[in-house]
Amino acid sequence: MTTVLNVLALLPAMAPNPIDEGTLRPGLDPSQVTPGVAGFLMTLLLAVAVIFLVRDFNRRNRRLRYRAEYAERRAAEERAARHAEADGAGTGGAGSDRARADGAPAGGAGAGRAGGEPVAPAEEPEGPDRRG
Repeated sequence: MTTVLNVLALLPAMAPNPIDEGTLRPGLDPSQVTPGVAGFLMTLLLAVAVIFLVRDFNRRNRRLRYRAEYAERRAAEERAARHAEADGAGTGGAGSDRARADGAPAGGAGAGRAGGEPVAPAEEPEGPDRRG
C-alpha cells in the first residue's frame, strides 16, 4: 500500500511542465511539425480504403451465408427424395414411377423422370447483387 502511495506522490514530478506546452524549440516552424495537406490526404485515403474493405467483406460474407443456406436446403430436399425413393422401393415401387397431375415426377425433387432420366440439378444462385 505504501508503494502505491509513493508512486502516486511521484507522478506530478514526472509529468511534463504545462508551461512548456504550446511552445516550439527555437528554429522550428509550425508548418514543419503539423501533418498539413499531405497528412490529411493520407488519412482520408486510409479511411476510404477501410470503408471499401468493410463493404466488400460484408458483401462476401452475405454471399457465403446465402450459398450455405441454399446448400442446406438442397441437401434437405435430396434427403427427402432419397427417403421417398426408399419408401417407394419398400412398397414395391408402386408410386415412384407415377407422375403427378401437374406433370412433375411423383418422387419429388431429385427423383427420376418417368422415362428413367435423372432430373438435372438446379443452378446455384449467386445471391442478391446489391451494390450500395
